[in-house]
Amino acid sequence: MTQHTGADTSLTSRLARALLFCSVASAVVLGGCESAMKQDYAGRGGSGSGGYTDSLIARAVIDGSYRGEAVQSPTQHGGVKEYARIDSDGSGAITPAPATGAAITPAASMPATTQAAASLGQAEMVINLTLQEAIARAMRNSLAIKVEAYNPAIREAQIIEAEAVLDPIVFARSEFTNTDPVQTQLFQSTNVVNWQNQMGVRKLLSSGGTAQLATGATYNDTQGTSLLTNPSWTGNVNLSLTQPLLRGFGTDVTEANIYLAQRDRRISLAAFRRQVITTIAEVEQAYYTLMSARVSLNIQERLLADTQLSLNRIQAREGIDADKAAISQARASLASRNAELIRARKEVRDASDRLKTLLNDPELDINGNALINPIDKPAGEPIAFNAAQEIEIALRQRTELQEARLQIERADIVINAAKNDLLPKFDITMSVGTNGYDDRLDSAMSGTINDNKYVDYAFGARFEMPLGNREAEARFRRRNLERRQALTQLVRIAQQIVLDVKLQLRDVLTSYQEIQARESARVAAGEELDALIRKEEIVNLTPEFIRLKLDAQGRLATAELQAVNALISYNLAITRLEQAKGTLLEYNRVAIDKPPVPVENEKVKIWFLGNAYTIK
Repeated sequence: MTQHTGADTSLTSRLARALLFCSVASAVVLGGCESAMKQDYAGRGGSGSGGYTDSLIARAVIDGSYRGEAVQSPTQHGGVKEYARIDSDGSGAITPAPATGAAITPAASMPATTQAAASLGQAEMVINLTLQEAIARAMRNSLAIKVEAYNPAIREAQIIEAEAVLDPIVFARSEFTNTDPVQTQLFQSTNVVNWQNQMGVRKLLSSGGTAQLATGATYNDTQGTSLLTNPSWTGNVNLSLTQPLLRGFGTDVTEANIYLAQRDRRISLAAFRRQVITTIAEVEQAYYTLMSARVSLNIQERLLADTQLSLNRIQAREGIDADKAAISQARASLASRNAELIRARKEVRDASDRLKTLLNDPELDINGNALINPIDKPAGEPIAFNAAQEIEIALRQRTELQEARLQIERADIVINAAKNDLLPKFDITMSVGTNGYDDRLDSAMSGTINDNKYVDYAFGARFEMPLGNREAEARFRRRNLERRQALTQLVRIAQQIVLDVKLQLRDVLTSYQEIQARESARVAAGEELDALIRKEEIVNLTPEFIRLKLDAQGRLATAELQAVNALISYNLAITRLEQAKGTLLEYNRVAIDKPPVPVENEKVKIWFLGNAYTIK
């Protein structure tokens, strides 16, 4: 008892010392190592590097949460301000390369310098951009187009997967067994060695049958046998065919998945075309929105300058015919219009960033401070159209209708397969084979060809029919209902297309008529202000007159902005009409030269104004 306890204590002591040593060693090793997932950002915090991993957003994504220095919230007295980047030393100012073909001009009120990473308080460069160039950049770099361009390639791979079912299959097997039963007085058995080998080729036929050609060799060694040849080899060559005659018969059933994959690929091509159309429409919408914001900013700047001149004029005539009420009124209008100008500047930068996001151009990185200036002028020329003809074009061109038709074709394929499943299963099997036997492998195999003594034939039939056949009946009924649903969906889509075209046609007509009315209002507002300016020289500057003049300035600015917006709305209405017709690509002279297959050595190309843009 005492010896047992001493042994146990010794064992426990050794284990404790081993654990203590492992703990100390682990602490030393782990203390001098860093996790492989930890990123070394030392020396890379400057804004001049321009890398994605330099940004706080990237750090938060990589680390899971940002653990940098805490930024104190500004006090109310200090106001709202933007702090410098924590991971930046404030140096590293660079000037990015200008966009190809884009004229770069500094903003009127800002120096023409910029930083690599965005900061709301940094200086901005202004990049002049036409609508055609914006579309070209989007065709080359749009992420939405790149994402959708993968689907046709995916569907192409699915076609190959479906076709591969008909590829021949080479098979082989080898099995060795050694039977050595227990010897008893009542039952005497012998040791048997058996080695079976087979190889061949099998293929699914387009008719639904399966053909197989196989050859095999079997080695047998039975101890204590009275056979003349022991050990022995048995060779055979066999050709077999299994062919369904009812259920599962025909190419419509066997190749149904191939036909479905082909329709899916055509659907993906239509979806790709629709994505390109949608991207162009979004770029035009963002471009004209930026144009409207830019015009609004220019009008607000001029309005503020005019209001400042009016205030200076009133202050110069203080004590003559202008009192404190008139001066206070002008100051209030100046402050209000200055606030509107601040908001207008923000709207321009927001619209510019939204357009840069759609373009996804490395030269116009959303992370940078470049400011896009739309230099195109909206068109105001009238267009002629025939409503019935426009609807007819839309019913031919809209990708949604093309997809709906393909969905009906898919439903027809599935119905044919479901209809075949209603039949009972009746298969026939046939096989023929030759055999060879000898104590040597080569002689046994040659006997399957040279010696026709051992020839096997087989013929059979199998029949199978579920009682009631409810599963196949329900499947067939479901497929028919799905086809009816697809037909109804086709009619619904066609009706929606007609509605879209009519609404957009009406919008085009209304927008053009609105241009005329807004222009008349602008001219009238300008004449009113001119009359008040001339009248200002001969009347007293009373608060009533000052209010009348300031209101006239505001009405003119509003009328000018509404006139420009009406013109922009007209151009956007034309874009939406072409989108509703499904002809926006042709309208913008964009063409896809081949089905998009973005795989190695095969790229997507989009043609725009005679130039090819490769989607990489």
